[in-house]
Amino acid sequence: MSVIARDEASELSAELRIPEGIVVRTARGGPNVLAGILSDLKQYTFTGYVKVILKKESMSSTGYLVIDQGMPTMSIYQFEKREPREIKRIYAGDKSMRFILEDSQDRQAIIELHSRVPKEEFDRRFPDAKLLEIDSIDLQSLLRPPERGVVGPKEKAKGEEAEPAPPEEKDPVLAEILELRRQGYIVDELEKLHSQNKAEAKRELAKYKEKIEELKKLERQLDSLPQVGFESEIQALKSRLNDPSDIDRIRTDFASLKERIKRQIEQTKLAEKMIEEDLKRKQRDARVGDLYDLILQYQRGQIPKQETKTCEKCGSILDRDGSCPKCKAEEGSLLVLTEGMGFQSFVVGKSNKFAYAAAVAVAHAPDKAYNPLFLYGKSGLGKTHLLNAIARQIMTKSPKESIVLLPADKFVEELELAIRRNDVHGLRERLRHKKLFMIDDFQFLAGKEAAQEELMHLIEDTLREGGQIVIASDRLPKEIPRLSEHLAAKIQGGMIADIQPPDKQTRVEILKRKAKEKGREIPPQVIEFIADRIESNVRELEAALNRLIAFATVMKLDIDLQLAKEVLTPTLGLPEKEKALELEIRPGHSYLIEEDRPVQSNLLFAQKLKEGYRGLEITRTNPSQLREEYGISGEIIWLTDKESKNERTIPPSLEIIMHTIEEFLKEGGKGILLIDGLQYLISNTSFDGVLRFLRRLIDEFSESDSIMIISVSPGTLNPQELSILEREFEVLKPAG
Repeated sequence: MSVIARDEASELSAELRIPEGIVVRTARGGPNVLAGILSDLKQYTFTGYVKVILKKESMSSTGYLVIDQGMPTMSIYQFEKREPREIKRIYAGDKSMRFILEDSQDRQAIIELHSRVPKEEFDRRFPDAKLLEIDSIDLQSLLRPPERGVVGPKEKAKGEEAEPAPPEEKDPVLAEILELRRQGYIVDELEKLHSQNKAEAKRELAKYKEKIEELKKLERQLDSLPQVGFESEIQALKSRLNDPSDIDRIRTDFASLKERIKRQIEQTKLAEKMIEEDLKRKQRDARVGDLYDLILQYQRGQIPKQETKTCEKCGSILDRDGSCPKCKAEEGSLLVLTEGMGFQSFVVGKSNKFAYAAAVAVAHAPDKAYNPLFLYGKSGLGKTHLLNAIARQIMTKSPKESIVLLPADKFVEELELAIRRNDVHGLRERLRHKKLFMIDDFQFLAGKEAAQEELMHLIEDTLREGGQIVIASDRLPKEIPRLSEHLAAKIQGGMIADIQPPDKQTRVEILKRKAKEKGREIPPQVIEFIADRIESNVRELEAALNRLIAFATVMKLDIDLQLAKEVLTPTLGLPEKEKALELEIRPGHSYLIEEDRPVQSNLLFAQKLKEGYRGLEITRTNPSQLREEYGISGEIIWLTDKESKNERTIPPSLEIIMHTIEEFLKEGGKGILLIDGLQYLISNTSFDGVLRFLRRLIDEFSESDSIMIISVSPGTLNPQELSILEREFEVLKPAG
């Protein structure tokens, strides 16, 4: 080893410009961290250098280990100390490697791995830095404390007077405290106590060591926690594990974090269970629908009057050999179409006009309009119908082999079957190179990591080759538990077109068209009766009509209003507007109304307008529909990114919305604000941002003569989010 004299060291320090290369790895210091890195580099025959940086209040150092084919060949160490007097030195060779290894064990050290560095530059500029006896280097022995008398960075330089022995050599308690600091722990309070009362510091040191052991245990527990969206919080808590004096707060915060992670996991499991139940219910409803169709066909004489057996899976009539023709046809099929679902049979209304227009645009110009297209809406509103319509339109110009339309559960089944058959590659080839790739009921991929990964690659391949992607879901990506962030970002990169529940006019038109398809004349008052009782699900409209027609056909009765009430009332109940409205609201208060649709909130809003209140409603529903259904005369602003020629719109920007509401409040007097579309705001910003926005509004309204109403569907929020909102607002739950 060579030690460079003080003047020469200062000069060399200024000129010590090591080429940076490319940083390929970074790590925190700690016991044996560098030894482990060097062991890895030996296996991979790495060439470059390892840089170890250690900065503290009174000193700093930088060390370089040059690596050639996995072995350390040169070592350079630069050391600077500011107290009690300034010292600057540079060491090179074998001894400098010991200093580097010692610094690397400090938790405050930063270790960087640099590649693509010209070794010749080191050979030319630092000939004394070469390590001797490379093959015999024992890293573990180098990590042991140096023997007494072996000099280090504080050694005496040539011509200098010997420095007095440091205080820690005479005081073992201080030595232990400084050792804890070197390991990266915060010991300021302990050092202060030591300067005041050494005996007390000794007793406190023992407690510090116990706390450090507990901190190490907490670190292991943090490492074992599931991440599930808490990565940043886990890392933030880890960064505090070097402060033994903060152990009480760390314990509390760890327990809180652990409990929140536990609740999040439980909520995720609950959400996945609900999605599984949705799938079972949808399959069950499909079988029931097929059964009603079977009854009608039987009564019309379209099938022989003999005992028939139906498929347990889909409800279709089995062949004589006991096989299901429908399932057999669909087995392995990548294009699952439903009879009668085309653009010509889709009833367009105010609630689905935009989604319909987007679907038509995609069908006529794939990869030109919206790609991907994400159709979002609650179950039974027509998403599957639009997917089928897109496929049928494209099939008029392209072969059906170029189209994929699969329900998500069918996609998962196909992948699992391919895995069992060891034919995943074959499935990929069948799904690739498509002009149109569509997935229905996307929410059923919740928790299916393998299927999500496979779908991610298929979507990227399809987009890269100019194919069109269309996805339908009854939940936004953010609401789907355990959904890959990469996949969520990809499918949200195009257009999201949502479908709202149909207004009454649209519901009546749907029922008329379905009755015509079944060849039955249904009295207008019966159509009105069904439309009034089913407001939010097109599939349920058709199911109710099927039940009524099937019952009348089997019993050979005429369909009239009395029969409809007898057959359907037990299952449909009363229309929402006929349910008791027992909600009382007062100025200066803010209310959260939990309801599947904003019916009660709009009734309250309309009621207050009649009492002379000024009104402002910000809603996801087309304003013309609300005026028609509730007779609202106040100002209604449509919450949407879409521009409208007929309605005033506002984008999902919290700043713009806040400004609009503040202007409304400035007018003074009694007023009422209704916000419907909370989940839309959350999906476009964040829950925390929307929560801050609402808290500010609550404060504003508490000092005014106005009322604020927030309408929210509980199913659109996770339990934790809903619980937070319930603590902020006065909660109203409509009767019935």
